[in-house]
Amino acid sequence: MLSESLKGDFPLLSRVNYLNTASIGIVPRPVIEKVRGLSLELCSGGTCALDEEKETMIYEGLRKEGAKLLGCDVDEVAIFNSVTEAMNAIAWSLDFSGGNVVSTEVEFPSVTYPWMRLSKERRFEVRLVRGRNWYVSLDDLLSSIDENTKVVAISHVEYLTGQLHNLREISSQAHDVGAIVVVDGIQAAGYVPVDVRRLGVDVYITGSYKWLIAPFGATVAFISRELYERLEPAIVGWRSTERPFDFDARRIEYAGSARKFEYSTSAYDVKVGLAESIRYLRRIGIERIYEHDMKLVDVFFEELQNVNGVEIITPSDRREHGSIVTLRVDGRKMDAVVRRLRSADRPVEFSIRQGMLRFSPHLYNSEDDVIQAVDLIKEVMRE
Repeated sequence: MLSESLKGDFPLLSRVNYLNTASIGIVPRPVIEKVRGLSLELCSGGTCALDEEKETMIYEGLRKEGAKLLGCDVDEVAIFNSVTEAMNAIAWSLDFSGGNVVSTEVEFPSVTYPWMRLSKERRFEVRLVRGRNWYVSLDDLLSSIDENTKVVAISHVEYLTGQLHNLREISSQAHDVGAIVVVDGIQAAGYVPVDVRRLGVDVYITGSYKWLIAPFGATVAFISRELYERLEPAIVGWRSTERPFDFDARRIEYAGSARKFEYSTSAYDVKVGLAESIRYLRRIGIERIYEHDMKLVDVFFEELQNVNGVEIITPSDRREHGSIVTLRVDGRKMDAVVRRLRSADRPVEFSIRQGMLRFSPHLYNSEDDVIQAVDLIKEVMRE
C-alpha cells in the first residue's frame, strides 16, 4: 500500500484519520523543510539571501514543474497566489460583451463569481446549468453551449460531490462555437493525471494547498499560447514585463509568454514549496497516486452502498468521479454520526458541506482508514 512507505513524512496520521484533503492537504516533511529553510533565509538575510537572479529562478523553477504537471510548455505557465486570483485575472482580461458564459449551479463560488461580477460591466448572461441531486449531466452541459457562448468556466472535479467532468467533450463543443474553456483544477491536479493538450482546454488553474499537498499561497495556471498572445492583462505590475528588473516606468513591454499575467512580489517560500511538492508527487507517480486514491474510493462505495439511511451522492462510475465521496445521512442520525467520527480514539477528519459528509482520501491514506470511518458510520446507523 502506497501510504505505508510515506508514513514518516506525515506524522499527523498516527493521531488522526485524515480524510479531508479536499479541504486542506497535509504537507510532507521534505516540503515543509524546504519552505522553512527559504523563509528563514529571507527573513534573516534580506537581499543577501535573495538577489535578482535567485528571485527570478524561484518563479522559473515552479514554472518548469507546473509545465510538467499540466503537460504544457513552460511559456504557457503563469504563477499566481490563488486560484481565485488567477480566475479573476483571466476573466477581466477577456475582451467581449454580450453573449453568455456557461457554468453550473453546483460550482464552487470562485468559479462563477468572477463572471457574475464581470457581467455587470459587459452585459452578458451567466448561464448556470442545473444539477439533479447535485449531479450535472454532460448532455445538459453541452446543450447549454450555443453560438453565443464566449466562455465555459467549470471545475475538473467538483468540490462538493467529486463529480469529474468530461473536459474533452466540453472543450470540443465550446471550440466549435468559438468559445474558450477555463478550468478550476484544484480538486484534481495532484492525483488526476492532467494533460491540457489532450483535454483541449484553454486555461487550467490549480492551487497548492489541497491535492498538491503544499502550503497556502501558490497557484500555477496553464494559459494556451494562442490565448495569451492575443490578451492584454487586466492587472499589471513590475513582473508583467519582458525585463522586470529594468524598472522602466515609462512604458509597458509585456513579457512574450504567460508570464505577462504575473504582476507583483509574493510569498516566495511557498512558491518554492509548491515546486518541491510537485517534484515529490511526480517521483511517486501521478498515475500511481490516482490508482491508489481510486481504490480507496472504491472501498467507500463497496462498504456503504447497502447501508440503510446512507445515500452516496458522488457518481459511482469511476469515469465520473475523483477522490471525493459525499454522503447524505438520515437527518435523525446526522449529529450522532458526526460526533462518533470525531470522538473516536483516532478521530476521523472530514468536512460537512451542504449538510452532507464529505470524505477525500489521498496518497497518505490506507484502506484501514476508510474501513475505520465506514465502521463508525455503520455503528451509528445500526443503533
